Amino acid sequence: MTIREAELKDCVRLDELLTELILYESQYEHNLDPTFQVKDNYSERLKMDGHKAFVAETDSRIVGFVYGFIYHIPGMFLKPVAIMDALYVEEKYRGLGIAGKLIAKFIRFANEQKVDTVELKVLSENSRALGLYERLGFQETKKYMVLKAD
Repeated sequence: MTIREAELKDCVRLDELLTELILYESQYEHNLDPTFQVKDNYSERLKMDGHKAFVAETDSRIVGFVYGFIYHIPGMFLKPVAIMDALYVEEKYRGLGIAGKLIAKFIRFANEQKVDTVELKVLSENSRALGLYERLGFQETKKYMVLKAD
């Protein structure tokens, strides 16, 4: 298993994995379309300053990834914040520590950017993800609330 920085040649695979993530999360989030197919999402994002993805590769095949970016509003924030926006590992590779290694790599990147915190959003019903983040030291400090529209 290798964890490495994603390259532009990996973007089609990253889009495929993000599509799988959306399908997976649709069991918890009623407004996600489980048939949605992601296309050309990462090819532009990875060119942007402060945006980074890392992939987990085994046998020359990408089986998981993490993507995030640095968020900073000068004058408002004293230090930038790293937003971990997407994390996904194929089901048959879960439980092997891959997600933890991907997150650790993203945190190293974030620390190099001198961030104050690494933040993420997780669906409240996704107990497996919540457990992972808590084991890695993430703590709830904010509540993300929604109101169902009529």
